[in-house]
Amino acid sequence: MTVSTTFGYSATEDRIWMSCDAWPQRIWITRRIAREVLRVVALVIESDPADDALAAQLTRAEIAERAAAEHDTAINRPPPGESGYALRMGSEAADAAPLKDAALCTRFSVTRRGEHADLAFGSAKGEQRLRLSRIGLHRWTHALLMVIKPTLWHEGIALPDWLTRSYLPPALKALLNAPPGVDDLPGE
Repeated sequence: MTVSTTFGYSATEDRIWMSCDAWPQRIWITRRIAREVLRVVALVIESDPADDALAAQLTRAEIAERAAAEHDTAINRPPPGESGYALRMGSEAADAAPLKDAALCTRFSVTRRGEHADLAFGSAKGEQRLRLSRIGLHRWTHALLMVIKPTLWHEGIALPDWLTRSYLPPALKALLNAPPGVDDLPGE
């Protein structure tokens, strides 16, 4: 079953809310939990479920490069049969539950199960779980980081370069990074 998660930032609460179409209510994610989620999920992504023995022989740089390639593939190249980019910016549904009913996440854990990861968010109202494929875990983490970046919560924690670097396709990077030339000015 495919589930959809949505994130948003509440400046008045200084928290991130997360909803999932399979959950009864949203959860609040604090700065402390968000930083822990990013750190732990990055470690899980860097572990290779297919061959732990091989991973033990790799250098730290080789592990990071393998994770970077996998992250780039998950973000920029949809698998066969997938119609397009899985991350979408959108707006909140009109019938979304009020934020006052959201549960405060006080515990987070992730368990790797072969090609999947189970994420558990605990609160006084119970535990909410997500099961994500490796591709889904990369995309979910990327989406969470997109929401966190404007808050600067990710600064000061040791996140791998592959998680924080830009994964824009090269053509878009060139357009965004190229200085405007005289030929580009209107009316010239």
